[in-house]
Amino acid sequence: MTDQQTPEYHDTLEGIAPPSASTRLVGHETAVAQMLSIVRSGHHAILLDGEQGIGKATAAFHLANALLDGASLLDERLPAPNPSSPGVRQVAQGAHPNLIHLTRPRAATGTGFKTAITIDEVRRVQHFLSMTASVDRPRIVIVDPVGDMPRGAANALLKTLEEPPFNTLFLLVSHGSGGLLATIRSRCQIVRFAPLPDSQVEEVITLAGQGAVPESDTGRLAALSGGRPRLALTLALFGGAELRDSLEKLLAAPRFDTMLAHRLAEVAGAKGNDTHNALLREMAVDIVRSRARSAALSGDLRGADRLAAFERELAQRFAEADAFGLDRKQELLVASARMHDVLGGAGR
Repeated sequence: MTDQQTPEYHDTLEGIAPPSASTRLVGHETAVAQMLSIVRSGHHAILLDGEQGIGKATAAFHLANALLDGASLLDERLPAPNPSSPGVRQVAQGAHPNLIHLTRPRAATGTGFKTAITIDEVRRVQHFLSMTASVDRPRIVIVDPVGDMPRGAANALLKTLEEPPFNTLFLLVSHGSGGLLATIRSRCQIVRFAPLPDSQVEEVITLAGQGAVPESDTGRLAALSGGRPRLALTLALFGGAELRDSLEKLLAAPRFDTMLAHRLAEVAGAKGNDTHNALLREMAVDIVRSRARSAALSGDLRGADRLAAFERELAQRFAEADAFGLDRKQELLVASARMHDVLGGAGR
């Protein structure tokens, strides 16, 4: 549904329909069946938990569209949103009166977005829920992702979750619920979403990319994505496969290649290259995670523990760099050197 104006979000990919406007959900049959069962039971909050970019937000919007369009939910599958439905169009445009979507708001100055879902956004939810609701349709709150809320905003949301208004459904998208307030988790029914098999990632690339991605590239992009269609599309749009090749080459070299490291950091750390920066960071963490998994499967439990600890260290390093506004290029140089120390020399 790309022939209409849809809002821009902090994670919008140019030319790719956002979850709110997506008309196809590939895979996740078990998770969808669980969500439908929870809705039929009358529970007011669902936590959609799983890795980033695997389709959780798309599933949340498909469920919202079905409920707001009055579709029957007796089946174990969600009906695809009908692009000709006025309600579906309103959802895609961020204008449906019975739906509010919380995500990172635009920055007060400039053209970017804030780094968190602020408490002011949660207050919008409280105002939304204080208004008179339609008798025959629920009010739906989608928070995407709930992990982007600082503690103050999370506590404000918790108060609403504890005393939800009648006929209200909360759909909280989570990229790993470990950091959430335990009290928020306890108010929700948790549905786990798993990464997709490569064949389904390829299907998403073909559907979402609308022919922009050569068919000859979809297999490798799917393999690099680790079951995350959004990552596969990002790799396709931003030359991510080449970035990945360069990073793997850097780590495999017997000696740390300072010039190659500087070239990588220059591309990803430059002002305005937020997507390249996020890609390189995600690739770095993904490589460490993959090595840890391989070590565990081979029986090297000590090595697996060491690499898992390094994965956490790397993710924390990147988070702190954002929190304290550190120089991105320098941080990437330091991180790549540290990765080479731990993983380098052909993955020793």
